[in-house]
Amino acid sequence: MSVLAVGVLSVGLATPARAASSTTQHGLVNVAATNTTVQVPIAVAANICGVTVNALATATSTSPVTCTATGVAIATAPSGGGGSHTTQTGLVNVALTNTTVQVPVGIAANLCGVTANILASGTTTGPATCTALGNSTAG
Repeated sequence: MSVLAVGVLSVGLATPARAASSTTQHGLVNVAATNTTVQVPIAVAANICGVTVNALATATSTSPVTCTATGVAIATAPSGGGGSHTTQTGLVNVALTNTTVQVPVGIAANLCGVTANILASGTTTGPATCTALGNSTAG
């Protein structure tokens, strides 16, 4: 039985250079996120391969099972953007200008080469090859 599972979970925060912007806030609580990129690429790969379950069975045989699952998620910082001017006056001020949030999700899953025998005799399962690719890109 050959099993390959690849999974990547990465979190990044990138702030690319963009044109200048101006945020003016007057208040008790002031929060400004300007020209911000938040990236959370998520990749999941899972295999359930070559599983044999026998109950009251004799002479069972399972041939080789090859499983490959690859989950890929890629987020790239957007280019461009421009300046902006924000003026806020109040008790609580929140300014989110030129903000990009990217959450690409890539999922790959295999359920392959699974055999169940109940009250069986002389069963043979052939070779199984399974490949799954989950790919997701944001940019």
